[in-house]
Amino acid sequence: MASSASAKGFVYKKNLMPGVEIPATIEVTLANSAGPLTIGDAVQWTSGYLTIAASTEVILGILVGFRTAKGENIFKTKESLTGTKSGEDTYTAASDNVTVDKVKGVVIVDDKALFLNTADSTLTAAEVGTYFDTAVNSDQITGAGGAIAQFQLIELVTTDDEGNADTDAGLFRISESQLGWVVS
Repeated sequence: MASSASAKGFVYKKNLMPGVEIPATIEVTLANSAGPLTIGDAVQWTSGYLTIAASTEVILGILVGFRTAKGENIFKTKESLTGTKSGEDTYTAASDNVTVDKVKGVVIVDDKALFLNTADSTLTAAEVGTYFDTAVNSDQITGAGGAIAQFQLIELVTTDDEGNADTDAGLFRISESQLGWVVS
């Protein structure tokens, strides 16, 4: 897959509920001119439509795909869309997406889902259980937040997928959700 973004972003890895392999998702129509949105971004509902989530704002979940109004993957469809695709992971909705293209984002909203993310600094064992917000671009964890923030560090990841030592990666869960659950 050709990726237009850096290796940052939230990647679903596992669920805290035993036996759950597929996390809960919903599809939400993208707001007019929303984006660029990249798979792995933290997103939110804004006036009933999907947009990127700003740092410190309550989020809906993590974007994991895009679908046409007919339910097809936008990167594989032959349907003509007026929004802008970049690589196989980024999309900017057209200015009339809500009424014309009606492209939807597929969002993991599962409160037990754990996402791999790379922080902008070293993570330590003392930070497990603490809360973090995203950086301005909504795809990377930044310094520890206050008593509650968008994400909670559940587990350190000390080795990357290639077997190299890693000091800034962890598994995070959503801790502030627009679906009404906030765990502190």
